Amino acid sequence: MRNRKRDANRHSLAIRTLAAAAAILASPAGAKDAGVEPRPFAVVELFTSEGCSSCPPAERLLNEIVADARENGRRVFPLAFHVDYWNRLGWTDPYSDPQYTQRQRRYANAFNHRSVYTPQMIVNGEAEFVGSDRAEARRAIAVALEQTAKITVSLSFNDDPNKRAETEQIDLGYVVSDNIKNAVLQIAVVERGLVTDVPRGENAGRKLKHDNVVRVFRTIPLADSLEGSTTLPLPESLEPRHITVIGYVQDPETMTILSATALDME
Repeated sequence: MRNRKRDANRHSLAIRTLAAAAAILASPAGAKDAGVEPRPFAVVELFTSEGCSSCPPAERLLNEIVADARENGRRVFPLAFHVDYWNRLGWTDPYSDPQYTQRQRRYANAFNHRSVYTPQMIVNGEAEFVGSDRAEARRAIAVALEQTAKITVSLSFNDDPNKRAETEQIDLGYVVSDNIKNAVLQIAVVERGLVTDVPRGENAGRKLKHDNVVRVFRTIPLADSLEGSTTLPLPESLEPRHITVIGYVQDPETMTILSATALDME
C-alpha cells in the first residue's frame, strides 16, 4: 500500500511539474525568455557624434529611452552609432567607427536620401527623423510596438562568465526561427554609463553622457544556417554590469528590421 501511495505521489508530482513548465512557457515572460513567440519590438538606432553640437539633445533623449526600457521592461532596444565624419573638425570621437558611417549611408540609400546627417534616429529600419525630435520618437516607437514580429531571434552566452575578463571576449550563441530571404543577424555590444569631457571641437567644454554606445558590431548572414555561434571582442575597460548584447534580424536591402532581442552581461 505504501509503495502504491508513493508511486501515486510521484506521478502526481510529475504531472504538476509538467503543468507548471507548460504554464511558464505559455506566459508572456516565458515566451520572452525562450524566444518562442514573436512579439512587438522597437530597435532605435541613433547616428551621432561627440563632434556635432546638435547631437547632445538627441543623446539625452536616447539615454531616456534606455532608462525607460530598462525600468519598465519594454521591448525597446536603443543603440548609439557614433559616426566618424565629424572627427576632422577638431575632436576625434573615441567611439566613432567608419563602419557606422557606412551603415548610415546604407540607410540613406534605402530612404533615397542624397546625404547623411546627425543626429538621425531610425526605428525598426523604417521610420527616420531628426534624433532630438521627442514627439516623433515617441510616435515611431509606439507604432513599432503595435506590430508583432514575424519571426523570433534568441541569444545565449556559451562561455564561462568568470573567464570573460581573462579572454577579453564573449562566446555567443544565436537561433533564428525562420529563414527570410537575404536576412542577416546584426549583433551589437553596447555600453552604458560612458562620460566624456570634450576639450575641442563644436562641443568643447561639455561633459557628454552616453548610454548604449555601440562598441562592437557584427553582421552574420543567415543564408546557410539559422543557428550558430560567434565570438565577439570585449570593449576596453569593461564594466560588465554596463554591457548589453543586442541582436536583431534585418533585411539588408530594404533595411527593415524583422525581430530583436537582448541579453545583459550581468
